[in-house]
Amino acid sequence: MTERTLRIILGGLILAALYLGINSLMYFVIGLLFFQGITNWRVAVVVSRLRYGPAIPVNRIFCTHPDARKNANLLFEAERALCLILASVLMVSEIIYPEYFWFVSWLIGFGLLGAGLSGICPATLALRGMGFQ
Repeated sequence: MTERTLRIILGGLILAALYLGINSLMYFVIGLLFFQGITNWRVAVVVSRLRYGPAIPVNRIFCTHPDARKNANLLFEAERALCLILASVLMVSEIIYPEYFWFVSWLIGFGLLGAGLSGICPATLALRGMGFQ
């Protein structure tokens, strides 16, 4: 499974939960996004390792600067930040103020679905431009 496939699935789950009015599915997606953001255990990587085995080690350090390699734990990835931002915004728009910000959840669902289908996520590009890895 790739990040692209995961975005398609998450966008579809969000849109299905909103259209069908299944609050528990929306809570599951929010919890999954928070879990990915806090622990940095990505669903796509876990599924790929379960499916194909841990034969290929995943190198998460893309920077060749020696100081960045020493402080590898201090680097914060754009995908992780995106998960935390999406979960926070979904929580505010669906749990705290659903009558005022109902359209934000729909925008996030369609945005994730579009990012998965096109392979280009503008939010991730913006976060990388702001300095995240």
